[in-house]
Amino acid sequence: NSNHVVTDVGSSKLKSIEIIKKNLKRNICWTSSHPIAGSEVSGPENGKQNLFENKWCVLIKDKKFNTKHLKFLRSFWIKMGSKTVVMSSEKHDKIFSMTSHLPHLIAYNLVKSAQDFEKKQKYDLLKYSAGGLRDFSRIAASNEIMWRDILFDNKVNVSKAIDLFIKNLKSFKKDINLKNNKSILKKLIQTKKVRARIIKLK
Repeated sequence: NSNHVVTDVGSSKLKSIEIIKKNLKRNICWTSSHPIAGSEVSGPENGKQNLFENKWCVLIKDKKFNTKHLKFLRSFWIKMGSKTVVMSSEKHDKIFSMTSHLPHLIAYNLVKSAQDFEKKQKYDLLKYSAGGLRDFSRIAASNEIMWRDILFDNKVNVSKAIDLFIKNLKSFKKDINLKNNKSILKKLIQTKKVRARIIKLK
């Protein structure tokens, strides 16, 4: 029925929307959305009443979109307490490859690296994980099936984000080995400013 609005809340859009549109009946219109909410825990038992309160929700506006459905969906997410923004699925997947998908991958990789280090050095690392490693391990506790699918679905953008991350990590390594005080301080100060902006933007 054209009066019914069908949506999803997935973290990658381009490939999934392609599959959905191929299998949709002609009279059904799909308008995709992505609420930027939730945590590392999943399932109805971890549901929260105010989950979407003051959180961003991305609405996808691609070719042949239904204006009426987009407006209805926007009002739905606003009623849920969300702030809304509209963008294409291509732009969405590029943005979230860097802001969400790469950070999760780094978290998984850091925890794996800590495990490898622990085996090699025979040190008990877990009791000393009160700092950075503990924060990363929270992200790495996310549902593995969901994250496998997200990484596969957005593989092109995620691969580019990984390449950029490796390039910058190598640059940090070079600064450390050369004791390049000026260069490393500049990077640390710049990233500190970004953190301040993120906190300000909530």
